[in-house]
Amino acid sequence: MAYTGGPLNELNGKMGISAPGKSVPVMRLIGVHKPKSKDALVGLIKYHYENDCKCGVKSQGTIEDFGKNLYESQTGYWGEYRYPLADCVQWEYDLFVLQSLKGDLVEKKAIQILKKEFPKHQVEEAKGYLDEELRIDILITNNSKEKCGIQVKPDTFNNMRSEVIFFNKKANKKWGKPVFYLFYDRDENFKNLDSVIAKIKNIDK
Repeated sequence: MAYTGGPLNELNGKMGISAPGKSVPVMRLIGVHKPKSKDALVGLIKYHYENDCKCGVKSQGTIEDFGKNLYESQTGYWGEYRYPLADCVQWEYDLFVLQSLKGDLVEKKAIQILKKEFPKHQVEEAKGYLDEELRIDILITNNSKEKCGIQVKPDTFNNMRSEVIFFNKKANKKWGKPVFYLFYDRDENFKNLDSVIAKIKNIDK
């Protein structure tokens, strides 16, 4: 199984290698084009680097380019090359392809769990402005009234550089409603599901 933690995760986060503006807004790409395989997603990222698509998504490079960026950033952060280029390319592949496809599946899993937990509410994938600008993955409504949002993140999100975390939370605040973070581990198990459910229930109290 792909693992995108460890020192390269720290390097990637601190140096902003995979920030959407420096790489590709991959979850948006998946949401629009719905690739059916890993190779299809790799091809989509390359296509959106070399071409202008009417979907509006633009990639700043290919998976190989992102790996090279990670490789070259080592000297600026550690003062030396600790990992070979091949490892850096593989790490970015695992992040953008394997983890992103997993993330899409985990979001769907979270939606199903929350639907069962809140049968009188509407639980659905956030789209458009909510997703792209406010960084919300799941929207929960009650009688068509927006109640709260959920961001589904790997637990490694907490190791990202502070600017990335701040950017997400600042975007959330623009909405003016509660946004809760649901974290999952490398085995796709939710780590704070009970806590998030309790917070959602507490809104009505």
